[in-house]
Amino acid sequence: MRIALVAAVAAALIIPATAQAAALAVEDLGTLPGDLRSTAADINDSGTIAGVSYGSGTSQHAVRWDRFDGIRKLADLGFDSWAGAINSNSVVVGYAVTSAGQTQAVKWNPSGALVQLTVAGATSSVAYDVNDSGTVSGTATINGVPQAVLWDSTGGATLLGAGIGLHVTGAGWVVGTSGSDVVRWNASGVRTVLDSGTLLGANQLADATGTVGSNGVQWSRNGTKIALGSGARPYDLSDNGWTVGELSSQAYRWDTFGGTGAPLAASPSSAAEVNNSGVVAGTVGTSAATWDMSGTQTLLPGVSGATRHNVSGLSEVGQVIGVANFSNGTSHAVVWR
Repeated sequence: MRIALVAAVAAALIIPATAQAAALAVEDLGTLPGDLRSTAADINDSGTIAGVSYGSGTSQHAVRWDRFDGIRKLADLGFDSWAGAINSNSVVVGYAVTSAGQTQAVKWNPSGALVQLTVAGATSSVAYDVNDSGTVSGTATINGVPQAVLWDSTGGATLLGAGIGLHVTGAGWVVGTSGSDVVRWNASGVRTVLDSGTLLGANQLADATGTVGSNGVQWSRNGTKIALGSGARPYDLSDNGWTVGELSSQAYRWDTFGGTGAPLAASPSSAAEVNNSGVVAGTVGTSAATWDMSGTQTLLPGVSGATRHNVSGLSEVGQVIGVANFSNGTSHAVVWR
């Protein structure tokens, strides 16, 4: 019965693989005027991108690239800022540095207006993720102890206990860390310790993936732990059974419903992201690449003059974000669409 149920859930979650009907073109997203580097952190299905533009020294600014309006510096508190995630409504979350030199969790509304996400008694805080309902997960330091936090769409804060809330699902579950443990909080705030290990990825079902010692693992919401192999590093997982990462310096994809896995490319390669259409994005050598559900590889075009391209995100409609690195030490956020 359990096998039949899992198969039925998997079938219901599968999205037709239409994400790459046409070849992807590369776009150099550039930096803010005068800045030297930029990174793309997250992309939504409308093609709006959140990231950071870096100046000289440690200067950094949260930015948003709107599909047709280019780069925009997001409001701050007069000092540095950082953006780490964006939702379908183009709400961006991250932090802004205060006059006291502390990080303050913030969100930027679609208009670009900054909203501080406060926690009573906190000396610093960071927002790491936002779901499509506007619920935000992150952490706040209170009396020297990091506390995982969930902010609702109006900014109301709920403390979940010691830890860092790195991912929030559409249903309000949170996946993160507490000390050396990988942990999960359900929608009622009840915490479950999954393992002593390293968290590398999570999906919308609150399944998580990472490592325990030198072994790759996946922690399912139903309480099972799936071994992915010695030396495996699983970086991302879809909602319908695909987990991707690297094994023996090769891009690798596991079918965790079917209990199988196979390399996607020869060494050196790595798979960084997977969506629910089964499209995988990663690197082969110094080039960015994608693989479709059948495993067919496509090397993505590079930015002129770049020596290496890395992948940092993949949307459900198949747009890929990453970074192009140049020989002079600078780097630019890029998108393939």
